[in-house]
Amino acid sequence: MTRSAVSVVTEDDPTPLVLSVARTLRASARVPELLPVLRGLSGTVVVRSKDDPQAVTIRFADGESRVDHGAAADRDLVLIVDLADRFTIVEVRGSEPTAPLADAVHSVLEPPLPPWRDAATGFWEFTGSDPGMPGQLVVTCEDEQSEYVLGDGLPRYEISGPSHTLARVFTGTDTFLDAVFTGAVSIRGTLPQLSVMAGASLKVRFHA
Repeated sequence: MTRSAVSVVTEDDPTPLVLSVARTLRASARVPELLPVLRGLSGTVVVRSKDDPQAVTIRFADGESRVDHGAAADRDLVLIVDLADRFTIVEVRGSEPTAPLADAVHSVLEPPLPPWRDAATGFWEFTGSDPGMPGQLVVTCEDEQSEYVLGDGLPRYEISGPSHTLARVFTGTDTFLDAVFTGAVSIRGTLPQLSVMAGASLKVRFHA
C-alpha cells in the first residue's frame, strides 16, 4: 500500500447498509481534502440507524477501513445516523460530538456532493454499458435551465430536476425510484427503461 492509498473492504456477504457505508467511504477517498482524514483514522466505530436495528461496524487502521454488519462490543463510539439523509449524524454515544474521532468520521460519512454534471458522468460511465440501458441519457437541470447529453444512441431517456437532487440521485445518495415517486425528478421513457434505471441506481448506491 502506498502512502496515499486508502483501502475500503467489506465482509464476504455484505448487507445493503455495509455496501452503502463502504460506497460513501470510497466517495470520501476521492475528495482531496478528505483523503488524508480517512487515511489517518484509527479506531472502531459503530454506525447505527436512528429508525431501526440496522448497524455496521467500521474498523479504521493503517489506511484501511473495514465495514462489517452489526455492532461490535469493542467500539470506541457509536454514531446514530439518519439513513434517509446521507448518514446525517443525530447523536454521538461514547464520546463528545466534537472529539477528534467523532469529528473525523462525521466528515467522511458526509462527503460533499459533486457537481450534478460530474455525478451524471460518473453514473453513465459506471452503468451506461449495462444490458437494457438507454443509448442516450438526457439530463435537464431545472434551476440552471441547462441540458447535458450522455451517449449518442437510441433509445433515449430523459431526467430533469434541480441540481442538488440530480447530484444526489446520480451518486446513489437517493434512490432513483424514490426520487421519481416523490416527484423530486421528472422522467420521460418507457416502463422497462424505468426498471433498468432503478437497477442502475442501486448499482451505484451499493457498488460505486
